[in-house]
Amino acid sequence: MRAEDLLTLEREERRKRLQWSVVIRYLVITIVTLLSWVGSQFGASFFLPGILFAVAMALGVNLAFSYLYSLKNIHLGWAYAGVLVDMLIITTIVHFTGGITSVFLPLYLLQIVGTNVHFSKLAGPLNFLVGTISFVGLYLLERQGWLLHYTPFDVAPDLHTNVAYVAATGITLVTLMAVSTYRSGYVVRSLQKLETELAKANEDLVKANRAYQLSNQRLKDLDRMKTEFISVASHQLRTPLSGIKWALKMLMDHDAGPITENQADLLKKSYQSNERMIALINDLLDVSRIEEGRFTYVFREQELTPLVVELVDEMRHLAQPKQVSIVYEDAAKHLPLVNLDAQKFRLALQNLIDNAVKYTPATGTVIIRTYEDRGSVVTSIQDTGVGIPAEQQNHVFTKFFRGDNVMRMQTEGTGLGLFIARSVVQQHKGRIWFESHEGRGTTFYILLPATRPAVADQQDHFTHFVQSY
Repeated sequence: MRAEDLLTLEREERRKRLQWSVVIRYLVITIVTLLSWVGSQFGASFFLPGILFAVAMALGVNLAFSYLYSLKNIHLGWAYAGVLVDMLIITTIVHFTGGITSVFLPLYLLQIVGTNVHFSKLAGPLNFLVGTISFVGLYLLERQGWLLHYTPFDVAPDLHTNVAYVAATGITLVTLMAVSTYRSGYVVRSLQKLETELAKANEDLVKANRAYQLSNQRLKDLDRMKTEFISVASHQLRTPLSGIKWALKMLMDHDAGPITENQADLLKKSYQSNERMIALINDLLDVSRIEEGRFTYVFREQELTPLVVELVDEMRHLAQPKQVSIVYEDAAKHLPLVNLDAQKFRLALQNLIDNAVKYTPATGTVIIRTYEDRGSVVTSIQDTGVGIPAEQQNHVFTKFFRGDNVMRMQTEGTGLGLFIARSVVQQHKGRIWFESHEGRGTTFYILLPATRPAVADQQDHFTHFVQSY
């Protein structure tokens, strides 16, 4: 928050306090009038014309200050003038209700506390000084007979002449006024100090937030530039890699002439390395499209089982060189239909099966199941592989993550497959999670919401309806 903003806020707060003092004055006027009337009804001999005069004076002053405090620029001198006038009005009320014996003496305390709260720290001591002088002056004027003393109660008509009572009451009142001035001023100063510290803390927070926003925007720009670079670089790399692939394929197929066994072995290894490079480029392109929102989907209501069966058949021959068995278990003849982008979901499922095969030792097993669970279709991929370390499981679906144990086991891999799989499943409004124990294997689950019952179930229902009819 800037310095000028703080000054504006301080001025607005002062204006609110001044306007609130107008409300308090109206409240005091009402209470004094009401109590005077009630006291008169119970036998108190208040000089009502004098009280009404003081009340009328207070109302006039309040109307004037209500107008002044509504102006845009308020000179602080008016506030101090209001403080002095209030003390004079209070002294007038005290005079017409018994002077030193008045029941309205606590108005002095109320005025001092209210002044300290609503005005500056100078107003409290000034109010105390004016209040003390007004009270002592009123007593002396009545004592000398220059002002008529009003006696509201017949019980002790000469109480105001009792030196002990006057001394006790006067000292007590002045002492309470002094204590009230100090204590209320201390509280107000503490609050003002706290407000200043809070304002400074708020300013520091605003500066920190502004710096954070700039840093965050910079990181977003860098991330966008990184994504754009990956996208452009991947596109540029895929074309020559595809050319290399077909050139190697032609050499391996003897289209350019006979080759020796050693040459064929070298060409095969080169071809496999090139395929891995192409797979990496495709993964990078998919990730950049996901982050840029260009990984579009075309959903169609269909059954999941045919897609899984087809993919399992394709993956079996890839698992044969490692002697890993892929077993498919279909728990139901027909599963409920789901909204599916077959190509994208196939990519997600392929990444999961490929990881299961890749990180399962020889002679291990990968079991794939599809089944219905409470109105949803679940696909699970269970392996007997190395598992995921417990301390690293929170990072499984992040980009470029690979467990420490699998990096020691196999250096190849991008760490992008699970990130892509999770994004695809989320776009299908589904859920993906896993259970893993290091050294005992991992099971990944994909849950997709069903749109309606299986086609066969619907046909059976229709046949039953026709037969019943």
